[in-house]
Amino acid sequence: MLDRPLVLSASALARTIAAENLGELHITLAPTRGWRPRAEEHAADTAARAEIARHGGIDRRGRLDADLAATFRLLCSPHIEYYGWLNEGDRTIGVLVAAIGRDTILAIRDGDTVHLAQAQPDRLPELLVAQAPDIPPGRGHTLTVALADLAPAPSARLSVGVRPRSGPPEVQQALRLAELPTTGGGELYAAVRDSSGRRHSSPNPVRYADTVQGRWLNVTLPGSEPRVVIAPADRRALVSRLTDLHGALTRR
Repeated sequence: MLDRPLVLSASALARTIAAENLGELHITLAPTRGWRPRAEEHAADTAARAEIARHGGIDRRGRLDADLAATFRLLCSPHIEYYGWLNEGDRTIGVLVAAIGRDTILAIRDGDTVHLAQAQPDRLPELLVAQAPDIPPGRGHTLTVALADLAPAPSARLSVGVRPRSGPPEVQQALRLAELPTTGGGELYAAVRDSSGRRHSSPNPVRYADTVQGRWLNVTLPGSEPRVVIAPADRRALVSRLTDLHGALTRR
């Protein structure tokens, strides 16, 4: 397993994984690939191999280092995942905390650069949440509203700054919160693999918005009539919600 932090291009990471048949790189880290002429593909594969070699990732027999291969395989098929996309201003990063047993990797993709490092195996959701800026929670109380009450009216699109005047107070408060200017936000997920290797991910993420009045999270509760929980959120609250997502998956 990886014994030191490593910084690679997303292209080199993805191409090495494909060349070595290690699996499919996690969605948070994978670059978008379009069609290229064969000569350009070959040149890109050669450049990826050279980049890995510069980091000492090719052994004397010209093979991918075993520890690096194990790390890359973990990024493709972890048994436990906490992952998401975090935005701050004009910058969005993809983050994956991946684990198999006690082997844990924190991977962060920022543009075409991927940062890899070993991580604490007993603090997986905390590692993901720690990549978000430390914003104080919003001022207010938890709201629970029907998802249907937050949907736009089918007959007309409301103008910016205009809210329906009727409806429960909690719906009105939720709509007011939705209109606050934001500085960032994110979507956070959990996923697990069962004993057969099948992957199960949380159907609804933990979303958060960093507003000018603090951070708020929202989670959609499944059911015949889905409801949305909107609550002030510090890092501890986000970790708690992610832990709930993981718990629901393991009880399947």
